[in-house]
Amino acid sequence: MRKLFSSKGKRTKKAKENKGFRRYILHICIIAVFLFFVAYGAWTLLTDYQEDVNAQREYEQLREIFMDSSEPDPPITPLPEDLNDYEELEIDEDEPEETEHIAMEELARINQDLIGWISIKNHVEYPVVRGRDNDRYIYTTFSGERNSAGAIFMDYRNRNGFNDHITILYGHRARNGTMFSPLINYINRAFLQDNPIITITMRDGEDLTYRVFAARQTDTWDSIYDMGFTDSARAAGTFPNAPADASRFLLLSTCAAGDDRDKRIIVYAALDLANG
Repeated sequence: MRKLFSSKGKRTKKAKENKGFRRYILHICIIAVFLFFVAYGAWTLLTDYQEDVNAQREYEQLREIFMDSSEPDPPITPLPEDLNDYEELEIDEDEPEETEHIAMEELARINQDLIGWISIKNHVEYPVVRGRDNDRYIYTTFSGERNSAGAIFMDYRNRNGFNDHITILYGHRARNGTMFSPLINYINRAFLQDNPIITITMRDGEDLTYRVFAARQTDTWDSIYDMGFTDSARAAGTFPNAPADASRFLLLSTCAAGDDRDKRIIVYAALDLANG
């Protein structure tokens, strides 16, 4: 009897030790999993931050190419050897060379998919590309780098570029407020009234001026994304507040705020017939 009791006590003690060891292992596993997710989260944040920095640096460099070539320094007229002849010096009043075309040629050497350049004063300054499909530039920058910032790109179905009656441009709502992030502000009527002009510079240097007339939130299933790009009559009758005399439209599309990945913001603009 005493022997059985002693054996049972040993078994109970051993069972308690095993249970305690299992709990110890479980705690270690929980801590390890926790640390893994913390490390993974930190690595993801660091990677996202680095991508934002790389994309911002790339587009700043491209902006310098476009801006520097578009705004050349005025020519310096040499003084004559005899300053007494200064009054008789003829000043060349010829128009300066079209430099925007030069800028676009330089950008095209970096990427032949270049279609143009989009400008919304103080908010958006980017090259525009068109790929073989609408997936090409979602996570690829203008220079061809893999990056979640992607590029501003034209719908691949716009075969005639900005000459189509309806042109759609896509861009990300980037985490750091770049790319097409400012478009969400067009939902605010005051912002729309203060920022109505979108300028598109074509590859040949020609400028097209579009005037924003509406903006709204929608989703990826909106029929607007499937509208024929040559159907200007249908567009004028369908787009909210479209000018009656408009025949060419520009639509800018980006993600809306929030966690719903299917929500979109669309900005509607019409070619300014007086300036475009």
